[in-house]
Amino acid sequence: MKLLLAGKEGEAFFNLVDELTIPGLEVARATTPDEVQAQIADADIYYGFPTADLLAKAPALRWIQSPSAGVEYVARIPELVESEIILTNTRGAHGPSIGEHVFALLLALTRRIPTCLEWQKARHWGRIEGYRTSREIKDSTMGIVGFGAIGRGVAQRARGFDLHLLAVDAQAVDGGEYVEEVWPASRLPDLLERSNIVVVATPLTTETRHLLDAERLAMMQQDSYLIVVSRGGIVEEEALAAALHQGRLAGAGIDVTETEPLPPDSPLWDAPNLLITPHLAGDSREKEHRCVEILCENLTRYANGDPLVNVVDKRLGY
Repeated sequence: MKLLLAGKEGEAFFNLVDELTIPGLEVARATTPDEVQAQIADADIYYGFPTADLLAKAPALRWIQSPSAGVEYVARIPELVESEIILTNTRGAHGPSIGEHVFALLLALTRRIPTCLEWQKARHWGRIEGYRTSREIKDSTMGIVGFGAIGRGVAQRARGFDLHLLAVDAQAVDGGEYVEEVWPASRLPDLLERSNIVVVATPLTTETRHLLDAERLAMMQQDSYLIVVSRGGIVEEEALAAALHQGRLAGAGIDVTETEPLPPDSPLWDAPNLLITPHLAGDSREKEHRCVEILCENLTRYANGDPLVNVVDKRLGY
């Protein structure tokens, strides 16, 4: 049984794989596309991001462990969807990191941190201009779009800020201790209308592409905030820029965009009250450690013939 480690996510912790005692497990590593091509032909398990070309050269492949939680790339690889290859992801590893990033963006907006940084660079003490312009989030209503592992990570941290929570999800999921009831996706308009803060934590699928278009953004409260941390393409970006320019939102924070890197001519660059981080919400050493822990757990399960965790429905894309 050969495992090819090609993903960089968690590579600092690949020693955890070496410490496994699985009879017959051969571990190979590849850091360049040429090395992947040289090693993939007889690999049973692949840790990395697949392509159609890779699958064509991997007749022995039986299981792909994605280094990421999002696997929207399956929609571009019909060969993978139609195959018997198992696809698993690292769902659950990203919740703490992305949950913290949501509140970093939100609090930066409500406490006017970017403006304070500009004053600091200018050596200007801006108390007169800045006083009475900040907002508290206590007792606000946060609506979470997508209540999977990332949505739950956000909800867990929201409790510490005394927020009221709403959530919608495409699946019938339990709100656990955080949300009394997770609404179906059909109630997204209700969530948008009632929320002071909307967090986009849903996967990118055919159904969620441009889910928040101009019409849906217009349903949000005029003084509300939008935070986007799952995948780009769910929010229609020109509509978001227009809403910010027109003052129909208090602010927005986005960590993901439809095209990455964000093109220089994107209207988002000049949109007011917008914070952009370059897909860093899921970045932490602790998260990378958790990704490799999931890989190790699944390797043990695979060797023992047990069901794997985080199996992806390839047709649904999550």
